[in-house]
Amino acid sequence: MILLFNNIPVTLEQKIKIFTETVKQAYGSDFYDVEGDRWLGDSLTIESLFPQWIISESKKNEDVLITKIIKSYLRWLFSYTNGYGAAVPWELFRSFNRYPEKFYSAVADYYFPNCDFTVNQYMRDSLSNITKFAIQAEQNYVLKKGTMDSIRYVLTTLFNIPLSELNVYSGSPGFIIIEGNVNNDCKDFLNKHVYPAGMQIIYQS
Repeated sequence: MILLFNNIPVTLEQKIKIFTETVKQAYGSDFYDVEGDRWLGDSLTIESLFPQWIISESKKNEDVLITKIIKSYLRWLFSYTNGYGAAVPWELFRSFNRYPEKFYSAVADYYFPNCDFTVNQYMRDSLSNITKFAIQAEQNYVLKKGTMDSIRYVLTTLFNIPLSELNVYSGSPGFIIIEGNVNNDCKDFLNKHVYPAGMQIIYQS
């Protein structure tokens, strides 16, 4: 028989409580532990990870904790809201509009490598627009990067500047003129990731 925590504490409730506290301290997160709820780890992994005799013994003897511990760990591992979020909801990835918020930074890093969207509140708020930006980013940004059209696309989709209130055009050689209300807190990002290198940017409200 496999026993875990068989010396202290003395009751199952205390054992589970201590295990829960340990997980929270280690990972800074809670995990799902709702008996009766179907969960990916319950049927697809617990029954396949352990031989039948361990599963049977754990159902008969409350001191056999290995399956309960692994089940709790898997619930934490797969959970988006209370855990690590390792379960990938592939059906959500058919459309950028349905991407979980957990993946916003990864999408942003794909188009703007090493960009820090936590540098200020305006950039943090703008990160929520990354899925709107990504919908047509390949044809309107990636394939046209450095053009006036690509700059216009970033400003309208990522930073919510109305197209009717924005004008982007090249002035004399080496200059780009932007007419519109561009927030100062995103200008450093634009300089590093969007504007062509070596160009002087003139903002006009």
